[in-house]
Amino acid sequence: MLRRAFLSSLPALTFGASVWAIAEIDLPAPPLRGKFFDGTPFDLAAMTGKVVLVNFYSSYCKYCAYEIGNVEAFYEQRRGEGLEIIVLGVDAPEDRPRVERMLGIYNLPGAMVHDLEANGFGRRHPTPTAYVVDRAGILRNKLVGAKTPRRFHEQVVPLLS
Repeated sequence: MLRRAFLSSLPALTFGASVWAIAEIDLPAPPLRGKFFDGTPFDLAAMTGKVVLVNFYSSYCKYCAYEIGNVEAFYEQRRGEGLEIIVLGVDAPEDRPRVERMLGIYNLPGAMVHDLEANGFGRRHPTPTAYVVDRAGILRNKLVGAKTPRRFHEQVVPLLS
């Protein structure tokens, strides 16, 4: 217990909390705040009552290219049931127009990781990586790799019920 407390404080003392941030399953979701590409502000903490998929994406990732259509279709099918999606581009700042264009094509709300006001999930993830937050704001799952419709159904739909 003491070791865990020391290790959790180490990043804040040495490098800043967001560099070593670790989102932990079955604990409250870490802070996530910013503005979508269209200028609309978002705050994960204010989305209590919704199931939220936080999806880390790269416009250069072939697995992200495979997955993005599945994300769009799932969002369209389940949005009325209380699903929200936040897609976060991890690309370099100069690639913002590319990420914004791709997410616009798929009608997905997104932002760039480096533009966030608060990000307790950390900046770097293998892409695609998604976190699933339940209606109570608890982080329930981390999904690494391209998600298929079946995987969305298995991991997210039960939380919508």
